[in-house]
Amino acid sequence: MFASSGKLVYSENPFKLIVEVDKEISRYYRSFIPKSIRFNKQKYDPHISVVRNENIDEKNWRKYSGCYAEFSYSNYIYCDETYWWLEVSSKFLEEVRAELGLPLISDITMSPSKTHRFHITICNMKNLDNSKVYEK
Repeated sequence: MFASSGKLVYSENPFKLIVEVDKEISRYYRSFIPKSIRFNKQKYDPHISVVRNENIDEKNWRKYSGCYAEFSYSNYIYCDETYWWLEVSSKFLEEVRAELGLPLISDITMSPSKTHRFHITICNMKNLDNSKVYEK
């Protein structure tokens, strides 16, 4: 596992909390995908989803606004039929979810395979017949 950190970014309507991730992490790991495989870059800048449209305890909402969260990520690239991602671990992000009255993990935070608590999507295989296919 490799260590990194990112800024916590909150928004409302619906409640959403992400960790902004260095774009170079995604770019670097996409470079390992064989050139014969076509894919799309992720729709949003690289991030770790922490909360999205969940019922939260609002008294702790924005408690860490502008703070940085440390996390660890694997250098193994996971994939399924649609997504490619990196596994992420962070006790701090689990604590943030607990302070908001949420379970440590959810369908939103888990990897597409449901085997990792958090993840960073690096690309996807959606609608590859459109003109937005990423060129390496």
